[in-house]
Amino acid sequence: MNENLSGREKSIDGLQYLRGIAALMVVFFHSRSYFGDIPDWTRIGSRGVDIFFVISGFIMVHATRNFGGDVSALRASAVFLVKRFIRVVPLYWVALLWAAMPYLSAWILASHSMQELYLNFTPELESIVKDFMFIPHLSIDEDERGEIFPVLIQGWTLNYEIIFYLVFGGAMVTRQYRIVVASATIGGAVLLGQLHHFRDVIGLFYTSTILLEFLFGMLVYEIYTKTRQLTFSPLAIVSLAVVGVLLLAIGSGSNDKVVLGSASAIIVWVFIQMFQGVHIAPLKLLGDASYSIYLFHLTAFSLARGIIKYLEIKPIGYGNITVMIMLNIAISIVAGIGVYYLVEKPLLHFFRKGLRGAAAKFKWPVSDAGGMVRQGAVS
Repeated sequence: MNENLSGREKSIDGLQYLRGIAALMVVFFHSRSYFGDIPDWTRIGSRGVDIFFVISGFIMVHATRNFGGDVSALRASAVFLVKRFIRVVPLYWVALLWAAMPYLSAWILASHSMQELYLNFTPELESIVKDFMFIPHLSIDEDERGEIFPVLIQGWTLNYEIIFYLVFGGAMVTRQYRIVVASATIGGAVLLGQLHHFRDVIGLFYTSTILLEFLFGMLVYEIYTKTRQLTFSPLAIVSLAVVGVLLLAIGSGSNDKVVLGSASAIIVWVFIQMFQGVHIAPLKLLGDASYSIYLFHLTAFSLARGIIKYLEIKPIGYGNITVMIMLNIAISIVAGIGVYYLVEKPLLHFFRKGLRGAAAKFKWPVSDAGGMVRQGAVS
């Protein structure tokens, strides 16, 4: 498959910028949740996740746009899945290991032999193993009882990302029908969930209507390809942006994934149109580091709380709360950028080098499944 594409096709800058903004929306939402009774409109920050899923649907189709009959479908599917694994899993496992460290440390310190390690293996540790295998389960955190969360709370979105990658990668064996097959599989799962009200964790999780947001992303790609030769007036784009934000706010109140998916799809399309050929270095850096920011921002909050305590800022009044939220966001950005350069990039380099080595050994062209590895969305 050909990776010698024009700059415009290789990098859709607007999506990269939006990834950074979506990550900060989630940071904002989690930051404001520390302060108890906060106006409901601030919940819109949680919708950064919905935007992530729509971006992911778009990117998966775009990344495989040159997949054709000249390439083995099984080989292309395998390379696609390996690239997705490299892009999202290693850094997630690092973040997950960090979050699980208190449980793992307590387990090891309480055990003085291999037999005791086995005997002291608790249901909480079993849940952590499930987290590493992307198997959803009820939260082991007392404050999140009843929620389907990993020990790293934001990792629930990775469970959805992984299942989407598996569905889409499997659908690639049907070549040009991959979008139809992936859409039918996801749509069928959601329909099953509507017809049969599951009570078990797996059934509830993998038939959720949130899966529809991946379909919205694929739909946006189809609209994008059909309209990219057209020119849209700034007024039309801004008007659509306003509609998207309003729908996002409305959907936040009802948690209607059709409304939220539609809103996120509009916002994704708007960003693609608004930033074609526009380079904004700070937003580019924010987008590049968005995955690290997303995974490690709750850890960064610990440092922020230390600074807030040192400065003796109390969560009283909107002025103080605003300062506290801004500190959380600022420190999350700095920490995320640090993790991006010190951990994420080296990990990507290491695994991609290994992939290139394996591809050379087995004579597999690593471009079999598209070249946009680094722009895949996360949540």
